[in-house]
Amino acid sequence: MADNFFPPPHEPKNGFFETGVYQDALNRYPTVVDLVAQKAEENGDRVWLEFQDGRTFTYRHVYRKGRQLAAGFREKGVRPGDHVAIFSMNRPEWILSYFSILMIGGIPVTVNTGFIRDPLVYNLTASGSGFVVVDSRLLDRYLEIEKQVDFIRHVFVIGKDSITERKVPSTRFSFVEDLLDTCPADLPEVKPNGMDACAMILTSGTTGPSKVVADCHAQFISTAIFLVDAGAMGPESVVYTYLPLFHIMALDMAALTSMMANAKMVLVESFDPSVFWEHVQKYKISHFPAVGPILEMLFKQPESKLEKGHGPLTAVAYCSREIWTLAQERFGISITGGYGSTEIGIAVSSPSGINQAWKNPPGSCGFPGPHVEVNIMDENGTLLPPGKTGEIIVRSKIPWTIFSEYYGMPEATAVAFKGLWFHTGDAGYFDADGYLYFVDRLKDAIRRKGENISSYEVEQILLKHPAISDVMVMPAACEVGEDEVLAVIVRAPGSSLTPEEIVRYSKENMPHFWVPRFLRFVDRLPRTPTGKIEKFKMKKEGVTSDTFDRRK
Repeated sequence: MADNFFPPPHEPKNGFFETGVYQDALNRYPTVVDLVAQKAEENGDRVWLEFQDGRTFTYRHVYRKGRQLAAGFREKGVRPGDHVAIFSMNRPEWILSYFSILMIGGIPVTVNTGFIRDPLVYNLTASGSGFVVVDSRLLDRYLEIEKQVDFIRHVFVIGKDSITERKVPSTRFSFVEDLLDTCPADLPEVKPNGMDACAMILTSGTTGPSKVVADCHAQFISTAIFLVDAGAMGPESVVYTYLPLFHIMALDMAALTSMMANAKMVLVESFDPSVFWEHVQKYKISHFPAVGPILEMLFKQPESKLEKGHGPLTAVAYCSREIWTLAQERFGISITGGYGSTEIGIAVSSPSGINQAWKNPPGSCGFPGPHVEVNIMDENGTLLPPGKTGEIIVRSKIPWTIFSEYYGMPEATAVAFKGLWFHTGDAGYFDADGYLYFVDRLKDAIRRKGENISSYEVEQILLKHPAISDVMVMPAACEVGEDEVLAVIVRAPGSSLTPEEIVRYSKENMPHFWVPRFLRFVDRLPRTPTGKIEKFKMKKEGVTSDTFDRRK
């Protein structure tokens, strides 16, 4: 390891790094490309990535392979400014593709691996993608919509050995494995800056289609150093990454954060609670992200010696007061707390000294990081004092440390930044000690198993069914926290549509995590004089005695 590596060594403290350390991070690594290149020099042949199949990649190896793949992408027509979608399961080639796209000045577009048909078409269309990297295991889904995305100029397939001649794109295509040995000697040097987009990530809409968030290089770098700061990560840390890389939580808050910390990342395809503690022991895990119902799922596993037979273990997570307390008692882990989103990264967490001493108030999010300003505002635009609940608003203290825009949606961007604050749509408050507490969502997005779901988009797919004349989709309470999807449906005149038929139709036309769990039939939906559905009335009723539950 180089003598002059960054960040500075961690000492337990009740505050964050000085703002100068954050600015130093952005000066050293103004972009993700700079981070990969500089960390290759700082760490050389230390292992950065270990995949579940046993393959390992050093810091230097990742940089070199990234440049080779970048040269291959360029050879096939990718140019600076092009948008390249990545539709793949977790695997090293996902990470290498992401870095390579940035190395030639392109913009990576992440695609949810649960997407099929219309949502997949929308993701590629709304993001302006001209190229796509596709996992061979997902290729059938892409081929099904290929004619609807004829703007895709070249397809890069991961998984050459599992492809047959009858199962290939009709457009130009190449295998990523063949491009990994391209000579990078003639690869032009590109110079992106901190304000440029380093990822385009779809986030759920509320009253309209999902938005494509253009996240900045400076945002990803500042979030990474903030989590290194809060989590006390360093060269001896091992970060367990099982969340999908198409989400910011895995891509920035695990992968790039581990790289910033000069640490090691263990990557697996997906979360499996039955082997979680075995992996913690096997890989000597020190940090793991725990969004959504992850901790609740671990509670459902039989108690074992493994769940406490580990070294210091930190969950980079926000959870309720009850789950937080139970997790500390049963698993012996520290919890950082946190608040963030695709648009702002992680803006709030707690200093490492407080986390490691278990002095965090359970259920709290923590304090704003040195790179952002966070406040609470009422509906009239007045900033509220501690103890008062209002909308959580955020803005940068260091330039470009939150997202730049909703791509292709200037009006939505302007509304989101009204009054020069980003309006999160979430309700919360600060206590007298300065801790932020999340209260609820102000918007209609549904949060299910770590995924944000647009009620609007689920409604649009259901309305395509000829036997449905009207529909309203909303969140319903779940046994393990977060939400379940409840669809309230008005049948078309003369229809005898059954819940089973709706479930079958949903599974065929939408991602599995969008499929409603609860279905309720009504004669009509309550509407305002202007025709808008009065969702608040239906939410108040919730799951009624006549509601169908597909799990029963």
